[in-house]
Amino acid sequence: MNKRDILITLLASIPPLAGTTIVSVIISKKYGDLKETLKYLMIGLPITLATTYYLLLSVIPKYLEYIILIPVIMSLPLTYLLTRKTMSVSFSEDYIEIKLKIPINMTSYDPHELFNYAFNKALSRIRNPYYYYKLSSISNCSGLKVSYLNEDKLVIRRKCGDIDVRVLISSNKKIADMVIDISY
Repeated sequence: MNKRDILITLLASIPPLAGTTIVSVIISKKYGDLKETLKYLMIGLPITLATTYYLLLSVIPKYLEYIILIPVIMSLPLTYLLTRKTMSVSFSEDYIEIKLKIPINMTSYDPHELFNYAFNKALSRIRNPYYYYKLSSISNCSGLKVSYLNEDKLVIRRKCGDIDVRVLISSNKKIADMVIDISY
């Protein structure tokens, strides 16, 4: 967990009723991963509940039980919607193509670390057992092939038998595009 993001979470969670919603929006846009966002949300939730409780205890004590549930109920669906990633699967006669958008929150420039980070994030999102089984064996295959499309785009590729995985990382984006081709 990042100290700067913890501080942002603590400050953003201070407003009553809307604190966890603000935290959800800020951290979800930065990380794009539900598990990572929930860690920060759990830090901010007690602060928002405390400020909401204090405000409502002194302002509207009659509706306290109903209004105290707003930060809890609104933050979880909003976090889920903001961290849901697009994954598209297309079929042709020769192969299955899976396209994913993976948020990259790393400071490392090592291609092996970038590929492993993006690949593990993608593997955690794939629910189909066939694809998961096929892709879990790719870590034991050949080395990476790294190429540059231009000065700010890096393509990292690993081929393993009938599976081809490409990760396109742009220097100005925080999201990597991953394309997985599985031949029949």
